[in-house]
Amino acid sequence: MRLLAALAPVALLVAAPPLLGCGGAPATDVCAGAGVCGSRYCVAGRCRPPSDLPSPIDARRVLLPPADLAVIAEDGGAAAAPGVPDAVALGHAGAGDVVLLLRFTPTFGVDADIASAFVLLEPAPLAPPAERALTLEVARILEPWRSETATWGRQPRLSIPEAAAIVRRRPATPLRIDVTSLVRDWARRRKDDHGIAILAPGSDAVGAATSMGISQGAGPLLEVYVR
Repeated sequence: MRLLAALAPVALLVAAPPLLGCGGAPATDVCAGAGVCGSRYCVAGRCRPPSDLPSPIDARRVLLPPADLAVIAEDGGAAAAPGVPDAVALGHAGAGDVVLLLRFTPTFGVDADIASAFVLLEPAPLAPPAERALTLEVARILEPWRSETATWGRQPRLSIPEAAAIVRRRPATPLRIDVTSLVRDWARRRKDDHGIAILAPGSDAVGAATSMGISQGAGPLLEVYVR
């Protein structure tokens, strides 16, 4: 499979850039801009207090490509069959609900102090924006799966999904989906932990076109801040 050959599980260690946001509501609320979080701030897709830095200055940034990746759709389109399309319109009503399955091979030890972790999704170049803001959900994958055989009818069981990010119409910038709690759980070596699922309900006439990294763009990445 071309994608998996290109995405070897090699970590990139780089200096941790600041994650900027504005605005602030309870720290668990997802957000997408200023004026929605009350006295808190909207940083990396979550309402946070000013003291809660998603990328601490004493942490190193680790970027991991997926060891395996599958896109499955409820109804029709390139994502309905095994394989990975060049781009996926998350939230597009024509495809129904879409599930992005991601499995990563951590390069940090089980005792690592995980400050924060995010799935990064890159918008497809020159794609039209969604008609409205879209809410994405995240869940833990509970059983083994392979991209070669994953379809809507043969998808792995998931934990109860939780709202995790809001895709804004504009500007079309990379999206950070907070998965800190899921990555911290990897240290427990749970037998039913088989990756991360991103869920996009099909509710928009256009959807948010997201690059899968086949011919252009980086595709999904896991960004982890480790102390």
